[in-house]
Amino acid sequence: MPTYHEIMTTDLSALTAAADRWDGMAAEFGKREAHYGRAVHGVSMGQSWQGLSADAANARFDITLEQFRAAQTEARALASLLRDAHTQFVDLRGAVRAVRQAAFDAGMRVSERGVVSHDADRQGGKGKATATDAASWQQRLDRAVRAVGDADQGAELALAAVVVDADVCDGTLNGFNSRALGDIEKYEARAADEIAMRLSGGADLPGSDIAELRRVFRDNGDDKAFSRTFLDGLGAGGTIRMTNRLNDLIHARGGKRSGDFSAIESGLARTLATATRDTRSGWYKGWRADMRKAGGERIRTAFHDGRLDKVRGYQSLVTLMGKGHGYAPQFLEDVSDDIIAAERKNPDVWDMKGPYSGRRGGWFANDPLDGVLGVMSHDPDTAAAYLKSDDRMKYLMEERDWKVVVQERDGTKVSTYSDALDADDRAGFGAALQAAATGIDPSDRHGVFVPHSKDNDAVFRSSLKYLAANGDDFPASLREPVARILVNHGDTVHAAASSVDMSDSPVPQDRLFEVMKQVSKDQHAYGELNGGLNRTMVAEIHEPGQRNPEDSLIRAGRTVGFLEGSRAQALGDPDTAAWDDKWIFDRAISYLPVGSDDVQQGFDYVTDKWLADEQQRLDERAEDRSISIYRRRNGQLMAIAGEWQKAHPGSGGFAAQTTIERASNDGLARSTGVSGQGAS
Repeated sequence: MPTYHEIMTTDLSALTAAADRWDGMAAEFGKREAHYGRAVHGVSMGQSWQGLSADAANARFDITLEQFRAAQTEARALASLLRDAHTQFVDLRGAVRAVRQAAFDAGMRVSERGVVSHDADRQGGKGKATATDAASWQQRLDRAVRAVGDADQGAELALAAVVVDADVCDGTLNGFNSRALGDIEKYEARAADEIAMRLSGGADLPGSDIAELRRVFRDNGDDKAFSRTFLDGLGAGGTIRMTNRLNDLIHARGGKRSGDFSAIESGLARTLATATRDTRSGWYKGWRADMRKAGGERIRTAFHDGRLDKVRGYQSLVTLMGKGHGYAPQFLEDVSDDIIAAERKNPDVWDMKGPYSGRRGGWFANDPLDGVLGVMSHDPDTAAAYLKSDDRMKYLMEERDWKVVVQERDGTKVSTYSDALDADDRAGFGAALQAAATGIDPSDRHGVFVPHSKDNDAVFRSSLKYLAANGDDFPASLREPVARILVNHGDTVHAAASSVDMSDSPVPQDRLFEVMKQVSKDQHAYGELNGGLNRTMVAEIHEPGQRNPEDSLIRAGRTVGFLEGSRAQALGDPDTAAWDDKWIFDRAISYLPVGSDDVQQGFDYVTDKWLADEQQRLDERAEDRSISIYRRRNGQLMAIAGEWQKAHPGSGGFAAQTTIERASNDGLARSTGVSGQGAS
């Protein structure tokens, strides 16, 4: 592997100079071919020489003529490989230089050997770096240097392979290579295929082969030529077999090499993403057709042998996809639709002896549709485009059989088996639904509120429609994701919950109430819903330029009452409706709009009072289960009234308190009315 010093000082123009000479060599072979064809090969083709000797000579002359042509092919391929290497090395050396400059700008010194250290002599902003910073910059520089080494090994591999005669039937023992290629990555892919097929076949690879697979994926995972050549060599079925073999080595065998095989699996996933990026190509259409066949086939693996079960191709494919990212939107949609098509033919196609969740089994995508939706959740725009389809939403919400694990139940004489939900039921769907409705990747810790697109709004409204229709069959696993969706669309939810004129409500109040009621059956989901709506109500109170400021106070009261009604119906007797767990609420909600300091302070204040109300419920319930309906929300309501007075000075405190309490009762009554349990 080249050193930092070699990378920075080597004259790369020697590569292009050599390439020019090889092109010249190809031209010379072309001249020799033309001369040989006229002066030698042509003699055997004429009428003056006939018979057995002519036929024998002609056969030998044909081989020689083809060798002149093969020599031109090989020479041109060598020139192309050298230019390919030059381009790569120039780009990668530029990356090394960029890291060196960035380190210097950060107050570092980089030696001629590539050693990064803190430059204590430099002052000001550039000289405030620490030894820890130096170590971090050293790692970045080392990665850039390693990338050059990876490319160097790839070029060496290709240059060695291009001079090997690939046609064993050309009449020579080791002639010129008539099938020479001018692409380094294609040679790397062929070599990697050979190692991968041995691995998939059960061979224990030596450390050198494992290291080569890691290198080749690291160096070429974003290269289309490499990725497609590699997957062509394996085929759809071979890709699945390689995935299964890697997971057996990671999860069934384990051991010190697990990290290496995990890295190879991530590289394979990256290669898959790159190869399938152009979904309009003929290559993609052919590969998708092959995967449709392989996706439904049952295959043995060491891990699943221990469970006396087999896996299907799509389960393995989606397991692999979970190790990567950057998939084309159309590829994600195609895989999802193809899985649904398989399910429509056989609703129990993925059923396996479960469970598959947690540390021991959660890595495996036993429910491939849920798994690919989870992958899709990392691309909110794609999730929104996919789930805005009413046909797909209806299938996922109403028609699909989500019971994908088979549980054994011991009987008095014989054991019986029955379908059941997995422990991580709808985890992927919940994440995709949240991403599609909010525009935010649920896994992104730094995600922030984004304005809603038409697709986001469409998914939000479609979700309300189907989830409300589910009634008490509302999936428990969707309560928290849906709570976050409601909070993210807090303006719409607040406007609907507080609406007096039902025809003016932005979403049907009965649907909203049913969804809020079902969400409220989970303490944490209800906490996110209530806490998030506190932020929405406070933001409206502080909104500048209000023509009728009292409206914001009334709407807040009605929304609080509406929430209380949903909670009471969710938990039963409103006089004893409470949870036993201590209340914990995360105020740093990334899926809420960013507000002013006044809004944030008001939100914190109202939230504190709401949490105090909840704690009081717990205390009183523990004592005598006697909770006055008028005390249930009093602290929260009075805090909102106080915040309203702060935003609108000069208003009477008693009047504000009376107004919000009356509005809360009206909201509670409306919730009872739309639920069908009373008149509003």
